Formats: sequence, C-alpha cells, structure tokens
Amino acid sequence: MSGTGKSAVLRLLGLQGYRVVDTDADQWSHWVTDADGSGDWVWREDAISALLAKPGDLFVAGCKSNQGQFYSQFDHVVLLSVPAEIMLAASPNAPATLTANATRNES
Repeated sequence: MSGTGKSAVLRLLGLQGYRVVDTDADQWSHWVTDADGSGDWVWREDAISALLAKPGDLFVAGCKSNQGQFYSQFDHVVLLSVPAEIMLAASPNAPATLTANATRNES
C-alpha cells in the first residue's frame, strides 16, 4: 500500500550501503489487464527473476498482486502498515477510497 514508508526505508538502507530496488518503476513492473477487464500493476516476472538471481544482500520494496510467487527466493518478507487515520493525516491528497474505507471501519 502507498504511504507506509517503503521508499523512506529503502533510502535509509541505501545510505548505509545496501543494494536496494524500488519496484514501482517501469523497469520492474507493468500494467496487465485482468480477466474482469480491470488493470493491475504487477512485477515483470523476467526482470524480478533476474534481479533475485544476482548474489548478495538486496532489499526490495513494492506491493504487487504477483509478488507471492517470488517469496521462496527471499530470506525475509516484511509488511509495513500504517493506521488509516495516521496515513490520512499525513497525506491531504489521500485517495477518496481510502477515506471512505477508514470512515466505514470506524463505524
């Protein structure tokens, strides 16, 4: 999910000398059309496979519907989450659906 701090964590790890990749870029992800006609931003399987095949420590950030098929190639998977009310307070441009979901969950 957007706004949980993935990019900030990658920046800090990169400053410490670790190899980092944010997969929210065309090099790593692309749009596909699902069976129901909706769009989905997924990992490019060939690019991610090649990335993960390289030796050495690597920190990868992204949240894609097909990421689960790569979990066996990771030593650890970490989920960053933020309560909706904090995310909304931090981002005045939060999507309306997030606002609606947060309001619905408070009821």
